Amino acid sequence: MKRTIQAILVLILAAGGSAALGQSSNNDLAAAYALIKRVVPGHAQYFKVAFIPQQQGKDCFEVESRAGKIILRGSNGVSVASALNYYLKNFTHSDISWNGTNLNLPARLPLVAAKVHKVTPYTYRYDLNYCTFNYTMSWWDWKRWQQEIDWMALNGINMPLALTGQNIIWQRVYKSLGFTDADLATFFSGPAYFNWFWMGNLDGWGGPLPQSFMDSREVLQKQILKRERELGMTPILPAFTGHVPPAFKKRFPQARLRKTSWSGFPDVYILDPGDEMFSKIGEQFIKEEVKTFGTDHLYSADTFNENTPPTDDSLYLNDISKKVYQSMAAADPAATWVMQGWLFSNNPKFWQPRQIKALLNAVPDNRMIVLDLYSESKPVWNKTDAYYGKPWIWCMLHNFGGNISLY
Repeated sequence: MKRTIQAILVLILAAGGSAALGQSSNNDLAAAYALIKRVVPGHAQYFKVAFIPQQQGKDCFEVESRAGKIILRGSNGVSVASALNYYLKNFTHSDISWNGTNLNLPARLPLVAAKVHKVTPYTYRYDLNYCTFNYTMSWWDWKRWQQEIDWMALNGINMPLALTGQNIIWQRVYKSLGFTDADLATFFSGPAYFNWFWMGNLDGWGGPLPQSFMDSREVLQKQILKRERELGMTPILPAFTGHVPPAFKKRFPQARLRKTSWSGFPDVYILDPGDEMFSKIGEQFIKEEVKTFGTDHLYSADTFNENTPPTDDSLYLNDISKKVYQSMAAADPAATWVMQGWLFSNNPKFWQPRQIKALLNAVPDNRMIVLDLYSESKPVWNKTDAYYGKPWIWCMLHNFGGNISLY
Protein backbone atom coordinates (compact mmCIF):
# COMPACT_ATOMS: atom_id res chain seq x y z
CA MET A 1 0.00 0.00 0.00
CA LYS A 2 1.60 3.26 -1.09
CA ARG A 3 0.01 5.47 1.50
CA THR A 4 -1.15 4.84 5.04
CA ILE A 5 -4.90 5.21 5.37
CA GLN A 6 -5.68 8.10 7.71
CA ALA A 7 -9.44 8.08 7.33
CA ILE A 8 -12.63 6.18 7.78
CA LEU A 9 -16.14 6.57 6.38
CA VAL A 10 -19.68 5.67 7.26
CA LEU A 11 -22.15 6.14 4.39
CA ILE A 12 -25.85 6.30 5.14
CA LEU A 13 -28.16 5.82 2.18
CA ALA A 14 -31.53 5.78 3.88
CA ALA A 15 -31.71 5.81 7.64
CA GLY A 16 -31.00 8.69 8.26
CA GLY A 17 -5.90 15.49 1.61
CA SER A 18 -4.83 18.90 1.93
CA ALA A 19 -7.61 20.75 3.65
CA ALA A 20 -6.94 21.80 7.22
CA LEU A 21 -9.40 20.26 9.63
CA GLY A 22 -9.45 23.18 11.99
CA GLN A 23 -9.29 23.36 15.73
CA SER A 24 -11.76 25.44 17.70
CA SER A 25 -11.26 28.60 19.67
CA ASN A 26 -13.21 29.94 22.60
CA ASN A 27 -15.63 31.46 20.08
CA ASP A 28 -16.97 27.94 19.47
CA LEU A 29 -17.73 27.19 23.10
CA ALA A 30 -21.28 28.41 22.64
CA ALA A 31 -21.84 25.88 19.83
CA ALA A 32 -20.57 23.02 22.01
CA TYR A 33 -22.74 24.02 24.95
CA ALA A 34 -25.75 24.41 22.66
CA LEU A 35 -25.27 20.86 21.36
CA ILE A 36 -25.16 19.51 24.91
CA LYS A 37 -28.41 21.33 25.72
CA ARG A 38 -30.07 19.79 22.68
CA VAL A 39 -28.86 16.27 23.44
CA VAL A 40 -29.37 16.19 27.24
CA PRO A 41 -31.54 19.23 27.99
CA GLY A 42 -32.40 18.17 31.53
CA HIS A 43 -28.76 17.56 32.51
CA ALA A 44 -26.79 20.13 30.52
CA GLN A 45 -25.93 22.10 33.65
CA TYR A 46 -23.79 19.22 34.91
CA PHE A 47 -21.32 19.43 32.02
CA LYS A 48 -18.40 21.79 31.48
CA VAL A 49 -16.53 22.21 28.20
CA ALA A 50 -12.91 23.09 27.43
CA PHE A 51 -10.79 22.97 24.29
CA ILE A 52 -7.42 21.23 24.17
CA PRO A 53 -4.82 21.02 21.37
CA GLN A 54 -4.75 18.19 18.88
CA GLN A 55 -2.29 15.42 19.68
CA GLN A 56 0.30 14.97 16.92
CA GLY A 57 -2.11 16.50 14.44
CA LYS A 58 -5.02 14.25 15.41
CA ASP A 59 -8.26 15.14 17.19
CA CYS A 60 -8.59 13.99 20.79
CA PHE A 61 -10.96 14.23 23.73
CA GLU A 62 -10.95 13.79 27.50
CA VAL A 63 -13.66 13.04 30.06
CA GLU A 64 -13.28 13.44 33.80
CA SER A 65 -15.15 14.57 36.91
CA ARG A 66 -14.32 17.62 39.00
CA ALA A 67 -16.33 19.21 41.79
CA GLY A 68 -19.41 17.23 40.85
CA LYS A 69 -19.27 18.26 37.18
CA ILE A 70 -18.51 16.18 34.08
CA ILE A 71 -15.66 17.87 32.20
CA LEU A 72 -15.65 17.38 28.43
CA ARG A 73 -12.47 18.45 26.66
CA GLY A 74 -11.82 18.23 22.95
CA SER A 75 -9.78 19.73 20.14
CA ASN A 76 -12.97 21.14 18.54
CA GLY A 77 -16.75 20.91 18.80
CA VAL A 78 -16.83 17.48 17.16
CA SER A 79 -14.32 16.15 19.70
CA VAL A 80 -16.31 17.61 22.59
CA ALA A 81 -19.47 16.00 21.21
CA SER A 82 -17.59 12.71 20.86
CA ALA A 83 -16.57 13.00 24.52
CA LEU A 84 -20.21 13.52 25.46
CA ASN A 85 -21.24 10.46 23.44
CA TYR A 86 -18.50 8.37 25.06
CA TYR A 87 -19.67 9.41 28.51
CA LEU A 88 -23.34 8.69 27.75
CA LYS A 89 -22.58 5.25 26.31
CA ASN A 90 -20.06 4.07 28.86
CA PHE A 91 -21.20 5.70 32.10
CA THR A 92 -24.99 5.96 31.70
CA HIS A 93 -25.51 3.07 29.23
CA SER A 94 -27.44 5.37 26.89
CA ASP A 95 -27.60 5.29 23.12
CA ILE A 96 -28.45 7.88 20.47
CA SER A 97 -29.08 6.42 17.02
CA TRP A 98 -31.05 6.96 13.79
CA ASN A 99 -33.55 4.31 14.86
CA GLY A 100 -34.26 5.61 18.34
CA THR A 101 -32.77 7.20 21.42
CA ASN A 102 -32.40 5.64 24.86
CA LEU A 103 -31.56 8.35 27.38
CA ASN A 104 -32.68 7.10 30.76
CA LEU A 105 -30.43 9.41 32.73
CA PRO A 106 -30.47 9.38 36.54
CA ALA A 107 -31.10 12.64 38.34
CA ARG A 108 -27.50 12.53 39.57
CA LEU A 109 -25.08 11.69 36.79
CA PRO A 110 -22.38 9.06 37.45
CA LEU A 111 -18.92 10.48 38.11
CA VAL A 112 -15.82 9.46 36.15
CA ALA A 113 -13.38 7.83 38.55
CA ALA A 114 -10.30 8.20 36.34
CA LYS A 115 -9.75 10.60 33.44
CA VAL A 116 -10.46 9.13 30.01
CA HIS A 117 -8.19 10.25 27.14
CA LYS A 118 -8.81 9.20 23.53
CA VAL A 119 -7.01 10.10 20.29
CA THR A 120 -8.42 9.25 16.86
CA PRO A 121 -6.05 7.61 14.37
CA TYR A 122 -8.07 9.15 11.51
CA THR A 123 -7.61 12.59 9.99
CA TYR A 124 -10.77 12.39 7.90
CA ARG A 125 -14.08 10.97 9.11
CA TYR A 126 -16.45 11.32 6.17
CA ASP A 127 -20.22 10.91 6.05
CA LEU A 128 -23.06 10.73 3.49
CA ASN A 129 -23.11 10.37 -0.27
CA TYR A 130 -25.20 11.69 -3.14
CA CYS A 131 -27.92 9.07 -2.80
CA THR A 132 -28.49 9.93 0.86
CA PHE A 133 -29.72 13.36 -0.15
CA ASN A 134 -32.70 11.76 -1.91
CA TYR A 135 -33.19 8.34 -0.41
CA THR A 136 -33.57 10.14 2.90
CA MET A 137 -33.16 13.92 2.91
CA SER A 138 -35.29 15.32 0.08
CA TRP A 139 -37.81 16.95 2.42
CA TRP A 140 -35.75 17.56 5.54
CA ASP A 141 -36.18 20.90 7.30
CA TRP A 142 -33.71 22.63 9.60
CA LYS A 143 -34.97 20.81 12.70
CA ARG A 144 -34.22 17.43 11.14
CA TRP A 145 -30.89 18.59 9.73
CA GLN A 146 -29.88 19.91 13.15
CA GLN A 147 -30.61 16.50 14.64
CA GLU A 148 -28.45 14.82 11.99
CA ILE A 149 -25.54 17.23 12.44
CA ASP A 150 -25.65 16.60 16.19
CA TRP A 151 -25.54 12.84 15.48
CA MET A 152 -22.54 13.33 13.17
CA ALA A 153 -20.70 15.34 15.82
CA LEU A 154 -21.48 12.78 18.53
CA ASN A 155 -19.95 10.10 16.30
CA GLY A 156 -16.83 12.03 15.35
CA ILE A 157 -17.73 12.99 11.76
CA ASN A 158 -15.67 15.96 10.61
CA MET A 159 -15.98 15.79 6.80
CA PRO A 160 -19.65 15.70 5.71
CA LEU A 161 -20.86 15.97 2.15
CA ALA A 162 -22.91 19.19 1.78
CA LEU A 163 -24.97 19.26 -1.43
CA THR A 164 -28.12 21.08 -0.34
CA GLY A 165 -28.87 24.38 -2.09
CA GLN A 166 -26.66 23.98 -5.15
CA ASN A 167 -29.47 24.36 -7.70
CA ILE A 168 -29.71 28.09 -7.13
CA ILE A 169 -25.97 28.39 -7.81
CA TRP A 170 -26.45 26.60 -11.13
CA GLN A 171 -29.37 28.90 -11.90
CA ARG A 172 -27.27 32.02 -11.32
CA VAL A 173 -24.36 30.71 -13.35
CA TYR A 174 -26.45 29.68 -16.36
CA LYS A 175 -28.55 32.84 -16.27
CA SER A 176 -25.34 34.86 -16.37
CA LEU A 177 -24.56 32.95 -19.58
CA GLY A 178 -27.86 33.98 -21.14
CA PHE A 179 -30.10 31.04 -20.28
CA THR A 180 -33.75 31.79 -19.51
CA ASP A 181 -36.13 30.25 -17.01
CA ALA A 182 -37.68 28.34 -19.89
CA ASP A 183 -34.26 26.96 -20.87
CA LEU A 184 -33.67 25.72 -17.33
CA ALA A 185 -37.17 24.33 -16.76
CA THR A 186 -36.18 21.13 -18.56
CA PHE A 187 -32.82 20.98 -16.75
CA PHE A 188 -33.61 20.95 -13.02
CA SER A 189 -35.17 17.76 -11.71
CA GLY A 190 -37.71 17.56 -8.93
CA PRO A 191 -36.45 17.25 -5.33
CA ALA A 192 -36.79 13.45 -5.18
CA TYR A 193 -34.29 13.03 -8.05
CA PHE A 194 -31.65 15.60 -7.17
CA ASN A 195 -28.86 13.08 -6.63
CA TRP A 196 -29.17 11.68 -10.15
CA PHE A 197 -29.46 15.17 -11.58
CA TRP A 198 -26.43 16.39 -9.63
CA MET A 199 -24.39 13.40 -10.80
CA GLY A 200 -25.28 14.05 -14.44
CA ASN A 201 -27.57 11.05 -14.98
CA LEU A 202 -30.80 12.79 -15.92
CA ASP A 203 -32.43 16.13 -16.71
CA GLY A 204 -35.80 17.52 -15.65
CA TRP A 205 -37.25 14.34 -14.14
CA GLY A 206 -40.00 15.24 -11.65
CA GLY A 207 -39.66 18.93 -12.53
CA PRO A 208 -39.97 21.76 -13.16
CA LEU A 209 -38.44 22.89 -9.87
CA PRO A 210 -40.25 25.80 -8.18
CA GLN A 211 -38.20 28.92 -7.49
CA SER A 212 -39.50 28.86 -3.92
CA PHE A 213 -37.84 25.48 -3.37
CA MET A 214 -34.48 26.73 -4.64
CA ASP A 215 -34.72 29.85 -2.47
CA SER A 216 -35.61 27.87 0.65
CA ARG A 217 -32.77 25.40 0.09
CA GLU A 218 -30.25 28.22 -0.19
CA VAL A 219 -31.33 29.39 3.26
CA LEU A 220 -31.22 25.82 4.59
CA GLN A 221 -27.72 25.19 3.20
CA LYS A 222 -26.42 28.30 4.94
CA GLN A 223 -27.83 27.00 8.24
CA ILE A 224 -26.31 23.57 7.66
CA LEU A 225 -22.86 24.92 6.81
CA LYS A 226 -22.83 27.39 9.70
CA ARG A 227 -23.57 24.67 12.21
CA GLU A 228 -21.12 22.16 10.72
CA ARG A 229 -18.31 24.71 10.62
CA GLU A 230 -18.84 26.06 14.12
CA LEU A 231 -18.49 22.48 15.39
CA GLY A 232 -15.16 22.12 13.55
CA MET A 233 -16.34 20.18 10.49
CA THR A 234 -15.07 20.84 6.96
CA PRO A 235 -18.03 20.32 4.61
CA ILE A 236 -17.53 19.18 1.01
CA LEU A 237 -19.26 21.31 -1.62
CA PRO A 238 -20.11 20.25 -5.20
CA ALA A 239 -18.15 21.19 -8.33
CA PHE A 240 -18.67 21.06 -12.13
CA THR A 241 -18.17 17.84 -14.11
CA GLY A 242 -19.46 18.91 -17.51
CA HIS A 243 -23.23 18.29 -17.19
CA VAL A 244 -25.04 21.11 -19.04
CA PRO A 245 -28.72 21.95 -19.79
CA PRO A 246 -30.48 20.52 -22.87
CA ALA A 247 -30.72 24.10 -24.18
CA PHE A 248 -26.93 24.39 -24.24
CA LYS A 249 -26.82 23.20 -27.84
CA LYS A 250 -29.18 26.01 -28.84
CA ARG A 251 -27.37 28.71 -26.85
CA PHE A 252 -23.89 27.61 -27.87
CA PRO A 253 -24.25 25.76 -31.20
CA GLN A 254 -20.46 25.58 -31.67
CA ALA A 255 -19.92 23.89 -28.31
CA ARG A 256 -18.45 20.39 -28.34
CA LEU A 257 -21.04 18.24 -26.61
CA ARG A 258 -21.22 14.52 -25.97
CA LYS A 259 -24.29 12.52 -25.01
CA THR A 260 -24.55 9.94 -22.26
CA SER A 261 -27.55 7.86 -21.20
CA TRP A 262 -28.39 6.21 -17.89
CA SER A 263 -30.83 3.39 -17.07
CA GLY A 264 -33.22 4.16 -19.92
CA PHE A 265 -33.59 7.87 -19.18
CA PRO A 266 -33.24 10.38 -22.05
CA ASP A 267 -29.71 11.40 -22.99
CA VAL A 268 -27.98 14.21 -21.14
CA TYR A 269 -25.35 16.52 -22.56
CA ILE A 270 -21.77 16.51 -21.28
CA LEU A 271 -19.56 19.39 -22.33
CA ASP A 272 -16.30 18.18 -23.83
CA PRO A 273 -13.34 19.13 -21.58
CA GLY A 274 -11.51 20.47 -24.59
CA ASP A 275 -14.18 23.13 -25.12
CA GLU A 276 -13.18 26.52 -23.73
CA MET A 277 -16.59 26.81 -22.04
CA PHE A 278 -15.78 23.87 -19.76
CA SER A 279 -13.22 25.69 -17.64
CA LYS A 280 -15.21 28.92 -17.78
CA ILE A 281 -18.37 27.35 -16.36
CA GLY A 282 -16.48 25.27 -13.79
CA GLU A 283 -14.60 28.29 -12.48
CA GLN A 284 -17.69 30.47 -12.46
CA PHE A 285 -19.66 27.84 -10.51
CA ILE A 286 -17.02 27.59 -7.77
CA LYS A 287 -16.76 31.38 -7.51
CA GLU A 288 -20.52 31.78 -7.16
CA GLU A 289 -20.69 28.92 -4.68
CA VAL A 290 -17.90 30.32 -2.52
CA LYS A 291 -19.48 33.78 -2.65
CA THR A 292 -22.79 32.33 -1.43
CA PHE A 293 -21.72 29.56 0.95
CA GLY A 294 -18.03 30.10 1.75
CA THR A 295 -15.62 27.19 1.43
CA ASP A 296 -13.42 24.73 3.28
CA HIS A 297 -11.61 23.96 0.00
CA LEU A 298 -13.07 20.47 -0.41
CA TYR A 299 -15.12 19.81 -3.55
CA SER A 300 -17.05 16.78 -4.74
CA ALA A 301 -17.15 15.92 -8.44
CA ASP A 302 -18.06 12.54 -9.91
CA THR A 303 -17.47 12.05 -13.58
CA PHE A 304 -19.42 9.29 -15.35
CA ASN A 305 -21.38 8.08 -12.35
CA GLU A 306 -23.02 4.82 -13.51
CA ASN A 307 -22.45 6.06 -17.06
CA THR A 308 -19.96 4.62 -19.49
CA PRO A 309 -17.72 7.37 -20.90
CA PRO A 310 -18.09 8.00 -24.64
CA THR A 311 -14.59 6.63 -25.19
CA ASP A 312 -12.01 4.61 -23.28
CA ASP A 313 -9.24 6.74 -24.73
CA SER A 314 -6.86 7.53 -21.87
CA LEU A 315 -6.08 10.98 -23.27
CA TYR A 316 -9.77 11.93 -23.15
CA LEU A 317 -10.19 10.60 -19.60
CA ASN A 318 -7.04 12.37 -18.45
CA ASP A 319 -8.16 15.59 -20.08
CA ILE A 320 -11.62 15.65 -18.51
CA SER A 321 -10.17 14.94 -15.07
CA LYS A 322 -7.57 17.66 -15.52
CA LYS A 323 -10.20 20.18 -16.62
CA VAL A 324 -12.48 19.39 -13.68
CA TYR A 325 -9.62 19.96 -11.25
CA GLN A 326 -8.32 23.04 -13.04
CA SER A 327 -11.76 24.67 -12.96
CA MET A 328 -11.78 24.17 -9.17
CA ALA A 329 -8.24 25.43 -8.71
CA ALA A 330 -8.78 28.47 -10.93
CA ALA A 331 -11.43 29.72 -8.52
CA ASP A 332 -9.84 28.28 -5.35
CA PRO A 333 -6.09 27.53 -5.50
CA ALA A 334 -6.41 25.48 -2.29
CA ALA A 335 -9.07 23.21 -3.78
CA THR A 336 -8.99 19.47 -3.07
CA TRP A 337 -11.13 17.15 -5.18
CA VAL A 338 -13.03 14.46 -3.24
CA MET A 339 -14.09 11.76 -5.72
CA GLN A 340 -16.42 8.83 -5.13
CA GLY A 341 -14.78 5.66 -6.36
CA TRP A 342 -18.14 4.07 -7.09
CA LEU A 343 -17.66 4.21 -10.86
CA PHE A 344 -14.67 1.86 -10.64
CA SER A 345 -16.57 -0.89 -8.79
CA ASN A 346 -19.83 -0.29 -10.66
CA ASN A 347 -18.27 -0.80 -14.11
CA PRO A 348 -15.01 -2.73 -13.64
CA LYS A 349 -15.07 -3.98 -17.24
CA PHE A 350 -14.57 -0.44 -18.54
CA TRP A 351 -12.35 0.87 -15.74
CA GLN A 352 -9.18 -1.07 -16.32
CA PRO A 353 -5.83 0.11 -14.87
CA ARG A 354 -5.08 2.28 -17.91
CA GLN A 355 -8.39 4.13 -17.66
CA ILE A 356 -8.24 4.54 -13.88
CA LYS A 357 -4.68 5.84 -14.01
CA ALA A 358 -5.64 8.31 -16.74
CA LEU A 359 -8.49 9.70 -14.65
CA LEU A 360 -6.52 9.91 -11.39
CA ASN A 361 -3.05 10.92 -12.54
CA ALA A 362 -4.30 14.17 -14.07
CA VAL A 363 -4.63 15.60 -10.55
CA PRO A 364 -1.76 16.19 -8.07
CA ASP A 365 -1.70 13.56 -5.35
CA ASN A 366 -2.15 16.14 -2.59
CA ARG A 367 -5.20 17.64 -4.32
CA MET A 368 -7.42 14.57 -4.53
CA ILE A 369 -9.00 12.17 -2.04
CA VAL A 370 -10.71 9.04 -3.38
CA LEU A 371 -13.62 7.42 -1.54
CA ASP A 372 -13.38 3.63 -1.85
CA LEU A 373 -17.13 3.64 -1.68
CA TYR A 374 -17.98 -0.05 -1.30
CA SER A 375 -14.80 -1.11 0.44
CA GLU A 376 -16.34 -3.58 2.87
CA SER A 377 -17.79 -5.61 -0.02
CA LYS A 378 -16.14 -4.68 -3.32
CA PRO A 379 -12.88 -2.85 -2.56
CA VAL A 380 -11.01 -1.19 -5.39
CA TRP A 381 -7.93 -0.02 -3.48
CA ASN A 382 -6.44 -3.53 -3.55
CA LYS A 383 -6.86 -3.71 -7.34
CA THR A 384 -5.34 -0.28 -8.06
CA ASP A 385 -2.16 -0.30 -5.98
CA ALA A 386 -3.99 1.88 -3.42
CA TYR A 387 -5.31 4.25 -6.08
CA TYR A 388 -1.85 4.78 -7.56
CA GLY A 389 -0.68 7.10 -4.80
CA LYS A 390 -3.81 9.13 -4.13
CA PRO A 391 -4.98 9.44 -0.52
CA TRP A 392 -8.11 7.35 -0.12
CA ILE A 393 -10.79 6.58 2.44
CA TRP A 394 -12.06 3.13 3.38
CA CYS A 395 -15.84 3.30 3.06
CA MET A 396 -18.82 1.27 4.16
CA LEU A 397 -22.22 1.18 2.42
CA HIS A 398 -24.34 -0.45 5.08
CA ASN A 399 -27.76 0.75 3.96
CA PHE A 400 -29.19 0.76 0.44
CA GLY A 401 -32.40 2.77 0.41
CA GLY A 402 -33.67 1.21 3.63
CA ASN A 403 -32.48 -2.29 2.73
CA ILE A 404 -30.18 -3.25 5.59
CA SER A 405 -28.38 -6.50 4.82
CA LEU A 406 -27.21 -8.17 8.01
CA TYR A 407 -24.86 -10.99 7.03
